[in-house]
Amino acid sequence: MEGEESNEEKHIERVPVLNKIFEGLVSDASDLIRDLYWGVKNYLFFGLISIAFGIQGLIYNIDSFGERLYIPIFVSGCMFFSGLVQIGNFFRLRKKYSRLFQAQEELKA
Repeated sequence: MEGEESNEEKHIERVPVLNKIFEGLVSDASDLIRDLYWGVKNYLFFGLISIAFGIQGLIYNIDSFGERLYIPIFVSGCMFFSGLVQIGNFFRLRKKYSRLFQAQEELKA
């Protein structure tokens, strides 16, 4: 019995704090969604940049392949792979937050 009462008291104490948090979220919702949207777009941008650097590194170091220097291949491969991972994160996050982005577009109109 006492355990239940103490849990209720803890929840009652948390309500004003949670109300302040929710009030802040509601008042800044539009800015929050816009920042989230551009954060998700950054994954695509930096993924493409990483892939471009990976390809550029391969082209620049093509002469070292004949000398069996595999470090440039490894670095370029890491850049290319990290770019693919970033682009994958872009598509995952875009799908995850698509409802928020649609709501933002509706609020703009």
